[in-house]
Amino acid sequence: MPEESERPTFSARCQKYLKEAPFFCKIIELILCVISVGLIVNPFNEIPQEDINHVAIVYVSLCGFILINAIIILCHLLGDRMPKKTAMSFSVMGAILCLAAGLVLIRDWTDFPNNMISRYVEQYSDQMISSGVFAIFAAIVFAIDTYFINKYD
Repeated sequence: MPEESERPTFSARCQKYLKEAPFFCKIIELILCVISVGLIVNPFNEIPQEDINHVAIVYVSLCGFILINAIIILCHLLGDRMPKKTAMSFSVMGAILCLAAGLVLIRDWTDFPNNMISRYVEQYSDQMISSGVFAIFAAIVFAIDTYFINKYD
């Protein structure tokens, strides 16, 4: 039977879990970016966009960080560690680009063509604003991830 002194203390267990917080943040970021891209595909494909640069910003930001986070998660599961500065730069850029994508989607939602004749105008409008909100949530998680990397890595 193990003695009481061999059991890790509560604070030691919390420290161990907090060191893994960036990994869990990466999983949440990946999920939020996938949801955001999944919501925006139909509106971007069916509605003629006035500015193709907005579409590019959204797709490059979200899809780029889907790929980056998937690779980081896979490498973590294989046992590789990323240097702290590299991890922080990925998280800071993810926060900036996801925030930009979310703001672009919300701006495009405010300029949404209300005079369009389509059965799905209401659905596309809802999908566009939801995608923007999920992208902003992803940016917030990227910022939290940056904090955890800086503090506990």
